[in-house]
Amino acid sequence: MKHKILFVCTGNTCRSSMAEYIFNDLVENEKYQVKSAGLSAMKGDSAAPQAEQVMDEKGIDISGHQAQRLTEELVDEANLILTMTTQHKSSILNMYPDCRGKVFTLKEFAEDADELEGLTEELQEVYSRINSKREIFLDENGAKIERLRKRHQELMQEIGEIEDELNRLEEELSKEIAEDKKELKRLQNEMQSLNVSDPFGQPISVYRQCAKEIEKHIKLSLDKIDDF
Repeated sequence: MKHKILFVCTGNTCRSSMAEYIFNDLVENEKYQVKSAGLSAMKGDSAAPQAEQVMDEKGIDISGHQAQRLTEELVDEANLILTMTTQHKSSILNMYPDCRGKVFTLKEFAEDADELEGLTEELQEVYSRINSKREIFLDENGAKIERLRKRHQELMQEIGEIEDELNRLEEELSKEIAEDKKELKRLQNEMQSLNVSDPFGQPISVYRQCAKEIEKHIKLSLDKIDDF
């Protein structure tokens, strides 16, 4: 049975396309079926010229690459989905929650990032906490805020008093979620280590570094893929 691996980035013209061809170059084995796609890809787009140049330097020809947009069919048929960033991973999980357990960032999968996987869950918990508190707060204060805004429009002479009241409520909400936002920022900063940076529009040296980083983590992933 073939291991069906799908690399995903944004436009499928830089990172995921390079990952697909690097993987196939590293592992010439029929037991793997490797594809790539982009969350916002334009069907039929060629690989970025810089990506082609960097791959040429490695003796890999990607001139025939044609971008494709991520689809439910691609997600369903893949045994393993490796994304370039945590945002790509989150987007896929939001669109296709049933694929949880087979979607990882490339770095996360390659480096056994158990701690960083935990950060993903913590990040989602903080988002949920903030949204819940916001909903509760708006349930309790939404009508009052709306009345005040309407009065603000109708009675300009009272605008100062109304603005003070609105500011007080907004400050109360900010205080309510202040610690959560600090934690959210901390987690987001820590999550950056799971991303493969997008080289689109950057100098060729950035594409070289991107390809080097992708190749490193694909090599780290090879043994794990066989056991996945």
